[in-house]
Order: sequence, then C-alpha cells, then structure tokens
Amino acid sequence: MRLRIGFLMGAGLFTLSACAGGPQFTSLPANLAKSFEAERTVAEARSVQAPADPYGATLYAEYLRYAEYEYGPMMDNPDAIFHARRAIAVANGETVTPQAVTDRLLPAEKADVLAAARRRLDAVLQGGGPQKAPEATARAVAAYDCWLEQQEENIQPDDIASCRQTFLENLEAAEAAIQPPMPPTITLAADVLFDFDKAVIKDAFKPELDRIAELLQKNPDVRVFVDGYTDTMGPAEYNMDLSKRRAQAVADYLVGRGIARDRITVRAFGETELAVPTPDETAEPRNRRVEIRKR
Repeated sequence: MRLRIGFLMGAGLFTLSACAGGPQFTSLPANLAKSFEAERTVAEARSVQAPADPYGATLYAEYLRYAEYEYGPMMDNPDAIFHARRAIAVANGETVTPQAVTDRLLPAEKADVLAAARRRLDAVLQGGGPQKAPEATARAVAAYDCWLEQQEENIQPDDIASCRQTFLENLEAAEAAIQPPMPPTITLAADVLFDFDKAVIKDAFKPELDRIAELLQKNPDVRVFVDGYTDTMGPAEYNMDLSKRRAQAVADYLVGRGIARDRITVRAFGETELAVPTPDETAEPRNRRVEIRKR
C-alpha cells in the first residue's frame, strides 16, 4: 500500500508515493495510465472463473481480496495490479508461487525473517500442503506476498502485522496437517545403538535419533516412554541396571535435541519382558533393544 497525496507543482499534477525507497514522484500521465491499468486488471480478476479445487479457489479469492483492498481503500495501483494478476494466473491454472525475498527492497533484518518464513512455506508446499490443507496453505501463500509488499513499504505497521499474522496462523495450521504421525512404538536395536556392555550412544546412530527428535517436535502433544531391555546373558540385576542406563542415554539425547524432559518417562525392564523367549544365559540380539513408545 502506498499513501498518495496529489498536489500542484508548476503546471502539472504530481503524485507523491511513500515506499521503501523514500518519496517518489509520478507524473499525472503516468499515474493516470497506471490507474486505468489497475482498473482494467482488477475488473478482469473479478470476471474470471475461479478454480474448482479448494486450493486454487482459496488462492484466487485471497489474491483478489488483496487486489481490491489495494485498489480501493489504499489507492495503490501497482500493488493492486500485482495481486490481481496473480488472481488471474491462478484462475487460468498457472502455478503461482510466492515472491522471492529479493524481489522486494527490504532491510537486511526483515529480509532474514521473511527468508526463514519462506523456507517454512516451501516445506509446506513440497510436503503436500495444497492437497492436505488446501485452504490454509493458499491463505499462507497469498498472505506471504502481502507481508512482503507491506514490509517493503514499511509505513503501515498494522497492515504489516495483519499480513504477518494471517500468514503465521495459516502456515502453522498447514504444518500441523502435513506432519507425519508418531508411530505407536519405535524399536531401536541396542547392538546398533551401543557398544557391547556400554550405554554410550554410537555417533553413527545419532542421525537416526535426530530424526526421532524431529518427529517428536512435529508432534508436540505426544508423550513417550523410553523403555530399555536386555537378553538373558548375565545376572538379572545387572541387566536391569544396563537397560535403565541405555534407556536413560536415549532420553537424554532426545532432551538435548530440544524435547522437553517432562514428555519422556524412562523405564527399565532388563530381561523381564523378552521379545523372543529364550532360556537363561542366551545371547539373543532381538531382546537387546530400546523402545520409544507412545503413552
């Protein structure tokens, strides 16, 4: 949105535009031409047939809404044209992606924030957001362009905040819809996690625990048990302690990756609950395990 003030200068009418680059003057002929272009483009956007699918229909409606806001109350012809053209492109079945941060003149600190937001939005688009959360994803896409536009102009804090809030609310809804569910149980082979008779996680297995931590982060309402088990080799009391130390090591690693400790309960079963029943003093790799189980 650009606030415009018309005034006489010499023999002609000029328009003062406030934008990120400072006040700029546009002559009457240029301003009239842009006004006529905006009128035609917004009218065309209103007249086209909206897509039938939920994602396209919502994206079209959102871009048209922004176009009408800029053309009407804000009298911002360039950005009215921008949003209207995007609405038309969506109606024509074209793939419309959000603007790049570099397409707008932004302060470095604002560009960094918007670039991070764009990465989250790209992850939603690539993760099936248009199919799994079509309305929320579409609103996030259009609101991101609105946020970019308003942040470039940087003269209406309320409009910046509104676009940003609309973007974040819908982005978070879309992210929640595409997150993979937490499986009931994840079984980790202790022989892969740890060296023999040890409770120190091997470096080679840490990427797998990183993926589990990410899964827990994407399912913030899930609480888990981390259960340790051994086979029947050695004294039962020793096996109980070893299973506890190994389960605790896994829990501590997940906490170190940002999972709240109160979401994790550590339990030790030693050789009392065998996955594969065996006699005493039997080495059975399938019994040496750590399980992460939903509560």
